[in-house]
Amino acid sequence: MELSRLSHWYGAGETRRQVLFELDLVIPRGEVVFLMGPSGCGKTTILTLVGGLRSVQQGSVRVAGRELAGANEARLIANRRQCGFIFQAHNLHRSLTARENVRMGLEAQGRGLPPDADERSERMLAVVGLADHANKFQHQLSGGQRQRVAIARALVAEPPLILADEPTAALDRQTGHDVVALLRRVARERGMTVLMVTHDNRVLDFADRLLEMEDGRIVAARPGAAAAAPVNP
Repeated sequence: MELSRLSHWYGAGETRRQVLFELDLVIPRGEVVFLMGPSGCGKTTILTLVGGLRSVQQGSVRVAGRELAGANEARLIANRRQCGFIFQAHNLHRSLTARENVRMGLEAQGRGLPPDADERSERMLAVVGLADHANKFQHQLSGGQRQRVAIARALVAEPPLILADEPTAALDRQTGHDVVALLRRVARERGMTVLMVTHDNRVLDFADRLLEMEDGRIVAARPGAAAAAPVNP
């Protein structure tokens, strides 16, 4: 993933406001990067631009070699299918079981469901520690379990890039710690890149690199504690 001189504005006319200022950032494959900073500094805007949820206005965004500046809707959709999204609200469908929610990660690829979709969904639920919860609905799961289902849904198609926006904000300390440890382990085992927005100082040890933002700019960068640490089995 590479950003070059990336700028972005919201609004129009007198209400137009710049939220990103000529950002440069390169994240190689397999790196786990946490993006930090106060609310409104542009962190989530970066996620939406990288994920193809918003169009690039100025500068360059390249994901897996694909340029998103000037991309039409078809190219943006193709980019979204290369990303796994995890948000603060797990966004599970209440009417679907855990397995069915995870299977949606395969449906989103736009290629039709593979014949082993249920098997792959169950395997991913086992990876996140929910092998015995495949047939449970959202209301039967704890907050941490729901977020694990959301992680499984994001990872089941093995996308090259995972984009996570405050995935621990609604979780207690231990559950948040476990969720991020799980995300890092699975992503590293599968060679996925992770860009995660967080305010949670309790999980920073799981990052390879920490980037601090302020007023639409990256103002500091430092290695994370996990940069040289082995992945726990």
